[in-house]
Amino acid sequence: MQNSRLIQLLKSLSPSELREFKDFVNSPLYNKNKKIILLFDALRKFYPEFDHPDLSNEKVFYTAFGSGDYDYFNFKNLISDLLALGKEYLTFLQFRKDRDKSNILLLSELRDRNLDKLFEQTFKSLDNKLESENITDERFYLKKLELTEEILSYRIPKDPDSRFDYLQDELNFFLKYSVIRLLKFYNLMLHEKEQNNCNFTLEMFEGVMDYIRTKEEDNPTLLIYYNIILLNIEKKEKYFFNLKKLKEKYFDNLNNGDRFMLFLHLANYCAYVYNVLGKKDFMKEHFLISKENYERGTIFLGKVLYPDFLNHVKIAVRVNEFEWAENFINEFSHLLTEEKQSTLNFCHGFISYKKGNLETALELFSKTKFQSFIIKVQVKILILQINYEMGYYVEASANIDSFRHYLSRENSMVVNFKESYFDFLRNLNDLIKLKSGEKDINDKANLKLLKNNADLIKFNQFGIKIWLREKVDEIIKN
Repeated sequence: MQNSRLIQLLKSLSPSELREFKDFVNSPLYNKNKKIILLFDALRKFYPEFDHPDLSNEKVFYTAFGSGDYDYFNFKNLISDLLALGKEYLTFLQFRKDRDKSNILLLSELRDRNLDKLFEQTFKSLDNKLESENITDERFYLKKLELTEEILSYRIPKDPDSRFDYLQDELNFFLKYSVIRLLKFYNLMLHEKEQNNCNFTLEMFEGVMDYIRTKEEDNPTLLIYYNIILLNIEKKEKYFFNLKKLKEKYFDNLNNGDRFMLFLHLANYCAYVYNVLGKKDFMKEHFLISKENYERGTIFLGKVLYPDFLNHVKIAVRVNEFEWAENFINEFSHLLTEEKQSTLNFCHGFISYKKGNLETALELFSKTKFQSFIIKVQVKILILQINYEMGYYVEASANIDSFRHYLSRENSMVVNFKESYFDFLRNLNDLIKLKSGEKDINDKANLKLLKNNADLIKFNQFGIKIWLREKVDEIIKN
């Protein structure tokens, strides 16, 4: 019984919800079967864990009903009836939360009952409230559409010609809603296609993009997603700066989810410039985006994920914003639930590395035990870089060999990234040979070849390409 659907439902209720569900079960409006009330009273004694040995069908039956013969099938029917009440209660909770749906249903009921004055008063109040909102996303237009459909259904029986007054509005609201939703679908599908090699058919994509391109559009949400899509497809910085301007102009007109997505895609472009183009041009921009995202309170949407957490720290530390990074760690570390200690070791290790405290950094990175192969790769790269910078060439060579074997075994990695990591290891090995004296460090041909090979690495994931260039340049200058 402990794993039954009813028990799982009851376990999901908060203490206040359980008390309210008791009132729900006892209400004659929802339940007239006294046996169900007795059954619920017997079960709620096991809340919240529901793991007591007495939680079995027969024992609960006798606790609820005292004497009498235990009938398995009748008892199961009572369980099913209580489960049905539980589902109805959850529906009630959702209905109470979603005022928009309940208001539309209220209008429909008032209209069906010919309560004209109440309908008109309620409609006017809802419409005025909606017009006062400053967030005009797809939900706004859906609500406008539903209100228009209600007033249209109300007017037509009284004055059939009145439909002409509302049809254009109905179409316009539907169109705005549809275009914004389509843009959000396209954006998500393009992202998944690029990141996870998923194949999608983007129906009407060119038509929708052409429609927006030829219209003088002023809807904030629509403009934001239109430019996000262009940025993701064309990778041109003009769309990055378009989005920054739109952010300044329309930030207060966006819902929290769209604000989060705006910052996410601005940051993703900066990451693209760094990781793919191998340029440092947008490193400061990247940090300023994180900083503003933090200051506006939109840096996390719900749960704090440890890859996002350590990424914000890395972005700050790359431009020597150590104080900001440390304050960020102190403020949000208590919200980490997964890989907490490894994440903190990584973050403090990264700060120590960039400050030049190599021994401390090496010790902290060595303590990490991430499950994610992406973070494991970062740690391995950082340890190799520290080995090299400390002159631990024997250790570095051993770690290069170990890293090669790891890459060969790891099948979840994007092939192009894996190739770049192998190229990094080959170049680092050549760099070590120069520094250790195995190759002539004064031979300009060796240095030129190494620099050219570093430039040929396809991706700068985790800064591998930039780091190699800098190390070769250090040798040339010295």
